[in-house]
Order: sequence, then C-alpha cells, then structure tokens
Amino acid sequence: METVLRCGYLSQVVDLPVAIAEVLFDDATQALGSAVRTDPTPLGTALLPLRRVRTKLRTPLPWTGVPVEVELTPWSRSRSEVGVRYAGRRRPRAMARYVYESQAPRLLDAVTDAIDARVPGAASKRRAA
Repeated sequence: METVLRCGYLSQVVDLPVAIAEVLFDDATQALGSAVRTDPTPLGTALLPLRRVRTKLRTPLPWTGVPVEVELTPWSRSRSEVGVRYAGRRRPRAMARYVYESQAPRLLDAVTDAIDARVPGAASKRRAA
C-alpha cells in the first residue's frame, strides 16, 4: 500500500479583481522575495498564476528550509486566489511535510490578511477554495 502524499495546494479567495490584487500582492509579498510575473496570454488561458514568489519556510534545523511558492491567480472577474504550494523537486520527506503542514497555512493567512488590510473599508471575509 502506497502512502498518500500530503503537502497539498492551499488557497484562499480574495474579493478583489486581479488588476488591483496584483499590486497588493506585490506589496504583501515584498519581504518574501521578488515576484515573477507570468503572462498567460500565449497559452490563451487565465489558469496560470499571474504572480509567483518562491520562498522557504523555516525548519528546526538552521541551514535548511522547505521551498514553497506563493502565487496569485485569477478566480473570476471580481475575485482573485492566493495560493501556497510545495515547490520541491522531489517527494517531500517527513520533516518537509511537517513544516509545510504547520507553517504554510499561517503564511497563506499572513499574505491574505496583508492584502485585505491594504484595502480601505474591506471586511476580512475569506473563503477557502
């Protein structure tokens, strides 16, 4: 029996159009690293992330980290999706899974809350995708 790979994709929907969410996403993730802008028009689809930031989650061991990607994707015309995914090349080991499962939801909440905080008069209503 094969074990199930955990380290799934986590996401939350933000009630902002993508044009506004792009600017706020860049501000909210500035401390994590530089955002890579991808242009989905060559493929003719809006399913690719518009912004992607690669960063690492801290582990108990000081010299290692768990690689993750924080990304912004269009959800609909009036909403955007902020997501976190495991970015390692290999199947994650037990320590990487533990760190991802404990810290990735907090990272996602921090980025989403930072985006919501920059919108004047916005209520902090989030929906898990």
